[in-house]
Amino acid sequence: MVDFFERFTALCKEEGGTTTGVGQSLGYSKATVGRWRYGSIPSADALTAIAEHFGVSVDYLLGNTDIKNPPDQQSPEEIAKVALFGGDGEVTDEMWQEVKGFVEFIKDKRKRENENN
Repeated sequence: MVDFFERFTALCKEEGGTTTGVGQSLGYSKATVGRWRYGSIPSADALTAIAEHFGVSVDYLLGNTDIKNPPDQQSPEEIAKVALFGGDGEVTDEMWQEVKGFVEFIKDKRKRENENN
């Protein structure tokens, strides 16, 4: 199981920062970040602040899930893309525009059918 500090370190690297730098930017001292390095778990407030900073869930930070953003934290567009494309590979802008065009086609078709009835 991945621990908090491994996740924190990876997220800092993805952002191009260091654990100490990110910790200090969030208002935590070098000593506090050092305690995290050696296994101390941040307070609930600190976990929330870190999760919000990186746009991930607290569960992800703690290693309870490998999903960075649970569906309730994803935009409706992201949820639709996963539902339509199954999360397989990248959904290009062109693909997404085709889907939106098809949706408009269906809406127009339904509108015409309702007007004729």
